[in-house]
Amino acid sequence: MAAARKKPGPPPAPALLEWAMGGLGALIVLAVLAVVLVEAIGPRAPAALEARLQSARPAAGRWLAEVEVANTGDRTAAAVEIEGRLGSETATATLDYVPAHGRETVVLTFDADPRGAVNLSVPGWSEP
Repeated sequence: MAAARKKPGPPPAPALLEWAMGGLGALIVLAVLAVVLVEAIGPRAPAALEARLQSARPAAGRWLAEVEVANTGDRTAAAVEIEGRLGSETATATLDYVPAHGRETVVLTFDADPRGAVNLSVPGWSEP
């Protein structure tokens, strides 16, 4: 006598944990797509740059002024020019770029102590 074969039945239903992980994965994908879409379509503020004196120290008969340039805008600024005036003396430097919502540091040199008397400005930059 031949052994009786089992009839294949319907496959088992997916476990609750599988459904939960599938739903979580779908939510994460949708959230990432929403963020990318909002960033791509939403308005972007231009670069907004400001320079502040962070510190000053003497070195080899000159004064080194460490200047922080902050960009509070939504766009990157390239070829950023920084100018410092101390009396009749002017010192300049150029940063390659300052990222959106980022900060970069540059050092300007002066003959006298720049603390409290230096006038810092960012006269220009380009948009990459």
